[in-house]
Amino acid sequence: MFLTSCGTDDGNTDNIDNTPELSSQKEITDLSISGIDATINQTSKTIILSISETDLTALEPTISISVNAVINPASGASQDFTNPITYTVTAEDGSAVDYIVSVESTIVEFSYDGKDYEIVKENKTWVASAAFASERGGFLAEINDLAEQNAVFNALGSASIIASNTVAPDGGDASYVWIGGNDITTEGNWFWDGNNDGTGNQFWMGTLSGTPINSLYNNWGDEPDDFGTGQDGLGLALTNWPFGVAGQWNDLAQNNELYFLIEFD
Repeated sequence: MFLTSCGTDDGNTDNIDNTPELSSQKEITDLSISGIDATINQTSKTIILSISETDLTALEPTISISVNAVINPASGASQDFTNPITYTVTAEDGSAVDYIVSVESTIVEFSYDGKDYEIVKENKTWVASAAFASERGGFLAEINDLAEQNAVFNALGSASIIASNTVAPDGGDASYVWIGGNDITTEGNWFWDGNNDGTGNQFWMGTLSGTPINSLYNNWGDEPDDFGTGQDGLGLALTNWPFGVAGQWNDLAQNNELYFLIEFD
């Protein structure tokens, strides 16, 4: 009698597929420029980044993506972000997705009467705003007459500022930008000191019933009043408040984090 086997111990694996499954993951997981992180919307595949650069023509983003995926343009490659850039992420399995990356400057530039200004749409305290202005070679703006006041206010109105992003609760919940006046050293002694070096011209003495110094220009609402625990920074209002209207000045707690206006000589 002869017996035969029908087993598969002969090592024949023709019917078994050992091909590894390729990954379909294709996300941008992080994008930054100069250490500033972008906001990524994975649903809409849009990425938005705000930076304090006025020249967007040669920026080098650092980009992280899914494992085994590739991206084009490459991470670190210089790009002109004057307009949005499309980045394509291709997964290991060959599937791909596009992300639209937009970079916007937080700084809006304008000029008036031979001087340059920057509207900075970043939230900082008065002291931090003065330091930022000084680092850029300027100072928080000093407004010396009605013509300059009107030019500044018109520029602010054209800067696409979202008013709710720069609110001072102690200023009647109105919106403001910091300018260069303060009475930090002595209450009621208001000086133009936009780089916070302790020097400058005094333009006002006292509270709302006070007086201008040397007939220097001022544009207070029914202010200053040193409300609450103290208000030592000068804000230019973008919206009305109970004691003034948009464009007028108000004394505010210097620790409010507001947008600000830089002037350059």
